[in-house]
Amino acid sequence: MAFDIALTGTLFIHALVGVFVIVNPFGNVPLFISLTQKFTAVERRNAIAKSVVIATAILLVFALIGKFLFDLLNVTLDSLRIAGGLLLLAIAFDMLMGRSPASKIDPDEERESVAVTPMATPLLAGPGAMATVMILMNEAGTTIEKGSIMIAILIAMAAAFLIVINCDWVYGAIKKDGARVLTKIMGIVLATIAVEMMVNGLLHAFPVLGA
Repeated sequence: MAFDIALTGTLFIHALVGVFVIVNPFGNVPLFISLTQKFTAVERRNAIAKSVVIATAILLVFALIGKFLFDLLNVTLDSLRIAGGLLLLAIAFDMLMGRSPASKIDPDEERESVAVTPMATPLLAGPGAMATVMILMNEAGTTIEKGSIMIAILIAMAAAFLIVINCDWVYGAIKKDGARVLTKIMGIVLATIAVEMMVNGLLHAFPVLGA
């Protein structure tokens, strides 16, 4: 019983921290401001709220259908652990080097679509976040564990929403340099999660490595 509670707590924390770090709300604040610079204050808030709702829905859908996709594609959990870890490590490396996929984004995209792409995806719900929730849901063995991960996703996205919806205030408080520092710190945390994910996948796929 104690082990089950500990496992549920571990999965919850991994999901909460992992999703929040990958979503990187502090790093996305200046990007969101740039992408919505031609919006009114009301339009900006509406676009941000819409993007967070869509991103949350994407992550929840991937968490729910992850097992079905595994079975359909005949992919093992260990393979996804290793591939997902590599993907997260690449994202973490970009965060540490100060690079962002948003550098390729055109801020003059259609006003109606900017909340979906690129704000909702890939900035908030990118491939790294999708892979993370799929891996964690497939590691969960009970309904309680799966529920805890779903709750963690909702909490992480709610926290991200509170930060990005107040992007003007947050950016004024942390400035560009502060956003860069926080992004690098999150990059280190994400790299640690990525390495642990890959190590677990390799140890399960090749038990001889743990001998």
